Amino acid sequence: MKKLFFTNLALLLTSLCFAIPNMKLYKDAKFTHQISGNAIYDNDGNLIFNIQGNELYRKDAHAGTISEIDDIIIIDWYSNGEKEAHCEYSKRTGFLLLQKTDGYVFEYDEKTGLKKKTSWYEDGELDSYALYEYEKEKIIRIIHYKADDSFDGFLQFSYDKKTGNKTKKSHFNADNRLMRTMEYDPKTEKQAEEYEYNSDGTLKHKTLYDKNSGVPTERLVYSSTEKKLMKLAFLKFDDDGNYRLSDDFYLSFNFCFYYALKEYSEESKSAPIDWNENYSAIVRKYDFNKNAAGYSHIENLINSNRLIPFSFTLCNKNSNFYYCFATTDDDEIDLSLCYEIKLIKKAKDYRSMNKSGKGSGPFGFDIGMTYEEVKVACGGSEPEHIADERYYVKPKKAHPLFEKYIVWISDAVGLYYIKGISRDIRTSDYGTEAKRQFDNLLSPLEKKYGKFSLTDTIKSDYYWKDEKYWMQALSEGARTYRAQWSVTKENYKDFDGLFGILLGIDCASKYLTSEAYIWIEYEFQNHDDAQEALDDVL
Repeated sequence: MKKLFFTNLALLLTSLCFAIPNMKLYKDAKFTHQISGNAIYDNDGNLIFNIQGNELYRKDAHAGTISEIDDIIIIDWYSNGEKEAHCEYSKRTGFLLLQKTDGYVFEYDEKTGLKKKTSWYEDGELDSYALYEYEKEKIIRIIHYKADDSFDGFLQFSYDKKTGNKTKKSHFNADNRLMRTMEYDPKTEKQAEEYEYNSDGTLKHKTLYDKNSGVPTERLVYSSTEKKLMKLAFLKFDDDGNYRLSDDFYLSFNFCFYYALKEYSEESKSAPIDWNENYSAIVRKYDFNKNAAGYSHIENLINSNRLIPFSFTLCNKNSNFYYCFATTDDDEIDLSLCYEIKLIKKAKDYRSMNKSGKGSGPFGFDIGMTYEEVKVACGGSEPEHIADERYYVKPKKAHPLFEKYIVWISDAVGLYYIKGISRDIRTSDYGTEAKRQFDNLLSPLEKKYGKFSLTDTIKSDYYWKDEKYWMQALSEGARTYRAQWSVTKENYKDFDGLFGILLGIDCASKYLTSEAYIWIEYEFQNHDDAQEALDDVL
């Protein structure tokens, strides 16, 4: 009886200990996560971790622990079985109070939630630390100290009185000498100009930035000995972070980050690592001094007067090999500082993209169906081969308006495209009857797939623009009339593996303007993979 009592008491204490309250979590006074029920979500409401007792799981894999001591919530995050970070939150405010990660300790103010101290450690020993000062919750100064508490310089911040945006950041060394200044646009807070100074106070170089993007455009380099000014241009990257070198090669600073590849290189020695949703990767050190053949672009960049980001990737659109470089403090490319990244395409489970169930797709066809499965969806009727990967089919779930159906079936990825063609529709010169049938189809499609975009255009140089020539313009290819549904990040789960839908009207004959037909096309998410598989045989 006594043993049973203490067992029940222990269970009760455990349940109380891990009864984590529903609460919002903040970092730097900004909302980042929420504990709700038995889960942790990000600030967009996406599930991050499930909570089981005091353990955290991500997709059934152990990812950390959560507990509470007095008024503190403690979360320890794990990666590959090793602790990645230790976080302590105030149960009262939800503010992050302490964060420990590899070589860093961040301390936060309990009243404001703002960072008050950062400490850096090397091999477990304190290397340096920084203290933060604020005015009206805006950081105005970061003061740096060495491990022995000696002063080691500071950063000073200025703000625009009207917009409140940052206008300047200045770096002073331990002798209170100005070493670097960054100026910002007061409207956009984008970088505008940067000045770097020599130890004697003379200007070393000035960097100019694009006022809209904040991307560096050119650097003016000064020589204190020869009193000469040299202008160096930066590479101009597009919105995707790419700088095109040729039809085959381009640079990217968004593809990967050089200094994160060391860990990847170690992990991929035993097996390919998980690179992203579609690819695995093998990462290894690569020395271009020994393997430079065929990559004259890099050699040309080395000898040019252009400056590039300190980490960039050489990409070849016709290859699954990529090369990530680092640059030195003097903005020079070191050919020996390179990683080769080999991407390996993951096998996709196309069936899992269909969330609504078997046979729920258009006309009863689902993404990835095999030839035999298409045959079953046609009630056992054999698909009629047209050419390439196209087949005429007669689905059991036919629509009364459509009389012809074509499907595209790949040996590699299964069914990836569908087209339905209606019977001929007798219509007036205005296209009234055809547009009425078109509108009848829009309603159920909009109900199932959401909003669409309608295109109703006529060529600017076409003579017969009056509506009574609607069918004539259509027959001569001058008019386009179609509706389109496109997958987005928000609605892709409702599309059952579809990538997009097109619905349109065309003329049955160029010389017969009294008859039209409606067509509909469904493109699935495996379309590109099917085309790639087809190209591989060439």
